[in-house]
Amino acid sequence: MTVCAGIVLFNPESERLKENINTVLPQVDLLVLVDNASFDTEKLQETFVDERIVWILNETNTGVATALNQLINYVSEKDCEWVLTLDQDSVCGENLVEKLVAAGQTNEKAAMISPRIIERGADTEKTDPGKPIQEVEEVPICITSGCLTNVKAVLDAGGFNDWLFIDHVDHDMCIRLRLKGYSILRVNAAVLFQEYGLEVVRRKLFFVPVEYHNYTPFRVYYQARNMLYMVRKYGSDFKPLPFFHYFRPIAVFFVKFMFEPERFQRLKAFIKGYVTGLFMKIN
Repeated sequence: MTVCAGIVLFNPESERLKENINTVLPQVDLLVLVDNASFDTEKLQETFVDERIVWILNETNTGVATALNQLINYVSEKDCEWVLTLDQDSVCGENLVEKLVAAGQTNEKAAMISPRIIERGADTEKTDPGKPIQEVEEVPICITSGCLTNVKAVLDAGGFNDWLFIDHVDHDMCIRLRLKGYSILRVNAAVLFQEYGLEVVRRKLFFVPVEYHNYTPFRVYYQARNMLYMVRKYGSDFKPLPFFHYFRPIAVFFVKFMFEPERFQRLKAFIKGYVTGLFMKIN
């Protein structure tokens, strides 16, 4: 079985990307780097040279969804059945691919197989501590990073939604796959270390600890717009009590607005994204 991997790049931190590539390359047959017009693309190409590394270079930042579609189409042409998708700031745990592939071989309806995510710099893992950990379990959604993805299943679902650009691209795909009868799995013995480019901001609001990432106005727009798009399109398939999530982004933004720099630029971006998501036509 041919297993490929792909990383979508946009101005990556060189040392972190090096660690990422060094951990994944021994585990796969081919690594595809899709670069969304990084500032130092030529330097990156000179740094990461290997016969198993293929570069796809975009002249502009096409967004995560379009880059993932480029990756899927490329590995499909190479007759690759499974592709491991990674963020540029992820680091694979030991034998990650082997453990994910093993789960896929025993579940013919599996379309996306994710590992257990450990956030570097965070206080807790992204798992529910009150839930008994099974070796392999079915989950409703997963993030793209560290996910072993069935190429034919994604193409069957119509590919990633280019319009979403960045936020909820993975959640949208998971829902569409499940609606077509595929399953999303998590292998708890497989580990991915995730480290966000943004530092975790820790504050206190009325003596209550608050933790979040300080995103740019550009990203705030997509977060607000795409959240409402997902709630309006998928309802309870996306979030329980979907009506509540019409108001949650406002509450979350209010908390962050009290602390963030460039607050008025972020407020403008939030309002624009929220209004667009609230009134746009849903296909």
